[in-house]
Amino acid sequence: MTESPGRSPARWSISRKPFAEGSRALETRAVHPPAPPPQEGRPVAPPLDPSSTYSFSATETFARASLAKTGAGYVYSRWANPTVDAFEAAVADLEGTEAAEAFASGMGAISSIFLALCSSGDRVVATRQLYGNTYSLLQERLPRYGITASFCDHDDHSAIAAALDGAKLLYCETIGNPKVQVADLDRLSTIARDADVPLVVDNTFASPVLCRPVEHGASVVVHSATKFIGGHHDLLGGVVCASPQLLELVATVARDLGPTLAPFNAWLGLRGIATLPLRVERSSASALKVARALQLCEGVDAVYYPALESSPSYPLVGALLQGRGGGTLAFEVRGGRERAGAFQDALRLIL
Repeated sequence: MTESPGRSPARWSISRKPFAEGSRALETRAVHPPAPPPQEGRPVAPPLDPSSTYSFSATETFARASLAKTGAGYVYSRWANPTVDAFEAAVADLEGTEAAEAFASGMGAISSIFLALCSSGDRVVATRQLYGNTYSLLQERLPRYGITASFCDHDDHSAIAAALDGAKLLYCETIGNPKVQVADLDRLSTIARDADVPLVVDNTFASPVLCRPVEHGASVVVHSATKFIGGHHDLLGGVVCASPQLLELVATVARDLGPTLAPFNAWLGLRGIATLPLRVERSSASALKVARALQLCEGVDAVYYPALESSPSYPLVGALLQGRGGGTLAFEVRGGRERAGAFQDALRLIL
């Protein structure tokens, strides 16, 4: 076969420099196939790298990378992985932080924050409006290891300031569970700064599309990537965003305990991020329509949604959330638990 001047050979004619005939058994060549030579052209979609381990051409380079664990070369995916790194960089960029660390779930991320920043004998202050497992972690699990918590209402700023005396950190959610109440992050960050403790904010319900807590004084931002960031009901994940100094403390815990985000889930997270602004905007608009419709229902006693003019959180929606209330709402069905169960069983579109 002759090649035309200035033209690259066809893909199938590129020499792959196979092993010399007879030097390797077929079984060995099946495990160690020849790699195609590099070519120009970078993938537009984020590549998925599922490898758990990596090879090096020199022992010295491997030793240096193993000692550093991150930043000097990929060694082991519990320490770092290219696809996970890409996901971390994307979320950090949206949140406006220098770095991020990804986890196998939101609770893996939240637990690692407390274990990184607290030791036995320490106490944290948290708002009462919390995700259920975060509350049980603080109320039941961490006290077994000597870490206790004081709980205050998200808007009782005087009580929060008093409780922070001697505490290790302040923890809240931008939009809290279960009644979707908005925390005044500017006030809380001032209180935390006066107490010389970091403010840690779970920004899951708002997403960086509506709010970037570091712009309001937070030191650490955490997400369950399972929710808005993933957006397609097909991944579990979490991510912590902070300065490199704080994040290294969290990452050390992650390397020791192993709640590592899988590369495939990181890849799914990158896919979700691409449509995050559109989804947040549309879900916020839909949630507001549903909330207003529920206000007109005789069988509903109360509707909780921060973008409703009747909500105590309404002023903060403009100040913190760019005028939107997020995609989650809550309401109380008249008639108690039995009536609420019957209502839930009758739902067809909302799962």
